[in-house]
This record gives sequence, structure tokens and C-alpha cells, in this order.
Amino acid sequence: MDPRPAPGERGPRRWYDPPVTRRGLPASAKPTRDRAKRGSPALPVTHSAATSQLIIDIATSAAGERDLDQILHEALDRLQTVSRLTGGSIALVDGDELVIRAAVGPFADEALGQRLRRGPSRSWTVVETLEPALIADLHATGNQVRGPRGREGIRSWLAVPIVRRGRAIGMVEIDSTEVDVFGSTDIEILETIVRVLSGPIELADAAAAASRAQALRDAFIGVISHELRTPITTIYGLSKMLRQRHETLSDEIRTRAIEDVEAEADRLHRLVEDLLVLSRAEAGRVEIADEPLNLRRLLGRVVDIESSRLPDRRFELEIDGQLPLVGGEETYVEQVVRNLLTNAAKYSSAPSPVRIHADYADDEAVVRVLDEGIGLGDTDTSRVFDLFYRSPNATRVAPGAGIGLFVCRQLIEAMGGRIWAQPHEGGGTEVGFALPATPIADDGDSPDSGS
Repeated sequence: MDPRPAPGERGPRRWYDPPVTRRGLPASAKPTRDRAKRGSPALPVTHSAATSQLIIDIATSAAGERDLDQILHEALDRLQTVSRLTGGSIALVDGDELVIRAAVGPFADEALGQRLRRGPSRSWTVVETLEPALIADLHATGNQVRGPRGREGIRSWLAVPIVRRGRAIGMVEIDSTEVDVFGSTDIEILETIVRVLSGPIELADAAAAASRAQALRDAFIGVISHELRTPITTIYGLSKMLRQRHETLSDEIRTRAIEDVEAEADRLHRLVEDLLVLSRAEAGRVEIADEPLNLRRLLGRVVDIESSRLPDRRFELEIDGQLPLVGGEETYVEQVVRNLLTNAAKYSSAPSPVRIHADYADDEAVVRVLDEGIGLGDTDTSRVFDLFYRSPNATRVAPGAGIGLFVCRQLIEAMGGRIWAQPHEGGGTEVGFALPATPIADDGDSPDSGS
């Protein structure tokens, strides 16, 4: 599996879906758009008994198994018995992404779990046109797959959309290390299999969504009962002490109590902001205003706020060159930056600095937050943006709800950007994001433009 995108790259690298030139099917194999929209054709009676048994086995397995990933893996395993494939995968549509949910073959580990954003690619062409795609020789046509082993080994490629109620909900692809392996028979087999799978996939996906929603509600209640109660209790207790014993408290104790009240109130405010975004994200209603933002000015303001809030920590802002305007919503970008700076300070110790580095590369404004703290484990980089996830090291160092980075990802991706986390060379962590530059020209309203 390819790593998260390095800063400055345009997006994640997918072994199964580089930009390609669309290649048509042979005239005898290529279905019409009308036929694809009506659904896959029935399997001709001339197919072998093994193929007929395959369809029965897949249908029986899908009917008796509610776990969606298990259904998909079973289908791919059985497909190997009637096709000359080396490997294959099944990807399902998840919003504006194709997510590989099952994979078999020697390159499966490079594929499983990969996500492909909607855009020009051979996989999204299959999904959006509802038509199969067949490439007889990837190398000869200049179509390289991503991933070191897959790029060298895979030669033939065939994909068929999974259609349900007139729309594509995913795609099945098979590949081979040999040239020109697949033909019309393989297309017909895949079309029949996806028709068998489409109903169980829809039902299993609905059951999984209901289960996730229930788990989210339970976790949400847990967060509210614990994470909100702590600052509220602190604020209430200190406020009551200040009111009742104000005259008898020393100046030092009064000052410390007021600082604690402010800190807990700020913590409560940030948590409520994250919970509001969380509730909108899970309901699919994160609405982002597309306005030109002066990122240089925003970063400077947030760094000043965090420096005042945490006077014992040193925040160093470094901006290389002139930053372009970016498109997005100022409140949300500020929320992301504050979350990242708070995390960096929480999981590192004074006097080590928290560095914020920003530059412009490949039509993006790139912001990196670097700390010298506890760092990330091998599995953390792939899970750190998951809702409620906290690494074992983070749990030992500081309390938290596991919401902040999930919220950051939701907001940055809603603004058309990307976000990543990775170990920082020399120790610590780098968490960064990139937002596309807006074509609107800057009006010169920046701290270094003069006024």
C-alpha cells in the first residue's frame, strides 16, 4: 500500500488507478450505454458448469453473510476458480471516493484500503459511464499502475461497474501478469457477478451504516458525559471559590484560579466547536463557504493567540516566499490550525518549540506543524485521523477525546485540500495540510504589505 501523500504531492498514489488514456473494448465485447444502465446481462447458457456453480456459490455466500468485506472477499476468492486472473479488487463508492474493500493476489497489500478521489481516472470512468473497461497490455499503452510490485508485474486489466437501481455503487477489477488475458467471456462473467452482488452489497452497507451510526451515538454520549463535564466542573468549582472566598485569597491564588477558569473555558469552547463539526460531518452537511483567504495573516493571528494562551511554549512561524490566497472558510481554517497547534503543544514538552512552516508549491499553499514530542507509531499514521482514535502513547501522555484530527480532516477535505501525518525526521511529528490556491488576485492586505 502506498503511504500518505508527501507534502507537495498532488494527492495519494494509487497502485490501481494512475491517470490513463481510456481504451475501448473490442466491438464484440463492448456493451452499449443503454445496456449498462439497464444492468448486467444474464449469463449465456453456453457458460461452463463451473461458472454456473460460481454464481450459485457467490449468491449463497452473499445471502448468508452480513459482513460486507467478507462478502466481497468470498466473491473474489471464488472468481479465481473460473478466470485467469493473477489478482483483483472490489472498490465501493464512498461519497466522492472509491475505497478498495477487498483484494486478492500478490499485489493485494498495495491495494487494500486505498482511496481514490473523484476525478479523471480509468476507475472513475468505469463508475461514471456504467461501462466496462479493458486494457490488453498496460505497458504497451503507457498505462502504469502504482506500487513497485504491481507496476512491474501487472499487464492486463479489466474492470466492470457494480450497478444498483441505475447508479454505480462500486467496481470490480481483475488483473493479470500476462498480456491480453481477458476477453468477452470474462466481461460477461464479471457483469453477472456484480449483478448478483449489488443487492447484498446494498443491504450489508445499509446494515453497516446503521451499526456505525449507533456506535457514533454511544461514543458521542460518552464524550459529552466525560469530556464536557470536566471543564464545566472545573469552571463551576473555581467560580464558586472566587465568589465565596475572594477577600481571603491571596493575589497569587486568585490570579491562578482566574487563569484556570479561562483555560477550561477555552477548552470547552474548542470541544463544542469540534462537536458541532462532527455532528454535521456525520450527517453529511459540512457546508463550506468558498472565499479567498489570506493564509499568511491567518497563521500569524492564530500563532499570536496560542502564544498568549500558552506562554511557556514557543511557537515559531516560518513562511517561505509569498503565500497565495486560498479558497475556503476562515473560521474553519483557523479551527484546523488551532487544533494542530494545540495537539503539538500537548504531546511535546517545553522548552522544545512548535514550528509552523508554510510555503507555496504546485498550486497549493502547504502548512506543516512540526513538534519534537512523542512521535507516531507504525500504525498511527494510517489511523490518526479516524474518529475517536488515540494512540497508546498519546493516551498515556494527555487526556483527549480523539475528535480533533478527525474534524481537521473533514474540514480540509471539504475545502478541496488534503491533510497528512507522519513521523518527523529527528523525532516528533509532522502534521500538515495543503489547500489549493485561488485564482483571485491578492489585494495586498497582508502584514508585510504596509499600511
